[in-house]
Amino acid sequence: MRDDEKLTARQERFIDHYLENGGNSAAAAREAGYAEGSAKVTGCRLLTKANLKQTIEGKRHEMSQNSEDRRAKWISHLEHLALSAEKESDQLRAVETLIKAEGWAQPDKTEVTTYSGNFLADLSLEEPIDEVKAQDPGLKPIEINDLH
Repeated sequence: MRDDEKLTARQERFIDHYLENGGNSAAAAREAGYAEGSAKVTGCRLLTKANLKQTIEGKRHEMSQNSEDRRAKWISHLEHLALSAEKESDQLRAVETLIKAEGWAQPDKTEVTTYSGNFLADLSLEEPIDEVKAQDPGLKPIEINDLH
């Protein structure tokens, strides 16, 4: 089969499922009706065909363009609401949403640090075992067999 030939119905289903599954070629091959046992190999092989790759790129571009068009429509709608809403609270909410949608507002950042357990680096080789046990009474000696 030449790469510039027309796609079969199964190949078209593969492409649709491939795009829906976020690029999982094996799952797309299974869902398109290719043999279960060879789905991974079949999916990878299909992605090497120029006509399939070209169709996938075209559909991705179309999806991206549709997304950009929808975003522009909603941004325009928010701008209209911000300027024409009767209540000031509705105007404010539209402006806040517009700011977030455009990425003009920095998200609040918080740093979370947690520590748990004992680290070997925290133990001193100079410290006697009895002193370590006194600090953590639940500590029990490790047997060599416990390490396997």
